[in-house]
Amino acid sequence: MKNFTRFAASVACLLVGMSAFAQYDLEATELRTMSTTSNEVPPNIPLTLTLIFENTGTTDVPDQSAALLVFLNGLDTLQVVNGVFNGAMTVGATYSFNSDPITLPAAPPNVNLCGFVLLDTALGEVDTSNNLICDQFQVSSSAIVDLSAVGISVNSPNDLDGFDVDNGNEEPDNITDMHSTYKNEGNVTFPAGFIIPYVYEFDGNPTAIFQGNLVADLAPGDSIQRPSVDPGFEIPAEKGDYEVCVYTVYGDADLSNDTICWGWSMIDAYLPPPPIGIEEENGFQADLNVYNLAKAVWIMNISEPTSVTITDMNGRIIANEQMINDCSINLETAAAGVYIVRTLNNTTGAASMHKVSVQ
Repeated sequence: MKNFTRFAASVACLLVGMSAFAQYDLEATELRTMSTTSNEVPPNIPLTLTLIFENTGTTDVPDQSAALLVFLNGLDTLQVVNGVFNGAMTVGATYSFNSDPITLPAAPPNVNLCGFVLLDTALGEVDTSNNLICDQFQVSSSAIVDLSAVGISVNSPNDLDGFDVDNGNEEPDNITDMHSTYKNEGNVTFPAGFIIPYVYEFDGNPTAIFQGNLVADLAPGDSIQRPSVDPGFEIPAEKGDYEVCVYTVYGDADLSNDTICWGWSMIDAYLPPPPIGIEEENGFQADLNVYNLAKAVWIMNISEPTSVTITDMNGRIIANEQMINDCSINLETAAAGVYIVRTLNNTTGAASMHKVSVQ
């Protein structure tokens, strides 16, 4: 830890002789962090400190100007940040910079958190006595920081659920538009400027970390929806069940509610038409549809466990399968000829026999 008294003395030396040319003045006005209404902060949970300051000088601070920020606990330096202004800071305007996440131990319970800002010494400041601000906080386990993921939506494409991969358009569009919603489940207020870090994931492929900057305070019980983003996920053109997820990577008190997912099913509703020349006998199980297409035998309309046996005209068994859903049996290696397909409903005992011709 650095001693801030020595640090401030060093800063003062840098400013000697500059006041005659100074046209700028930054005044620290508020230091904020996620805390309860009684200024309680949690121990051993990442905290972001937000320093708010105002341009009280007579000249706009130019775009891309640099500033030195120091966050402190009493006289001990917690973090030094080099900030850059994104846009000019006009006279009378307020601005804020965030610290990187810091943690505080449970003891001592009473802390004096401070923020210090100093404009680039090449510009100089009229008054450096107003660059430091402090606030008293109590480190307490009564302060609960809990940010949960409560909503996720795929906006584009909007037809993934039930998309028929064999219905004239076999390839669904890539996911290019998603948004998510987060709720403050704890009893602290997340201040404006707090950054929600979150990641989308599909099929084991995560995106880079998105950073959602709060434009207003997020009080206990409130929710915030992040704007739509393009995760760039490619969707396979195959039937099956899929899901996309979003999760926060903040690391708060309860990790069990940091993830939420949305799932959908891709379907293949195409059924090949029966070929010409199917001959069916002994229709004890007439609800079954048995036919061959190319070198595959299809058994459709299966509603209960069914045994399927395929033999050639000499009685040799070519295939013997147990089926619970509609399915096909591949006869790619079978010689051209006529084959007998026998089915047996394992529940009712209903049987059927069919002849198929494989070319």
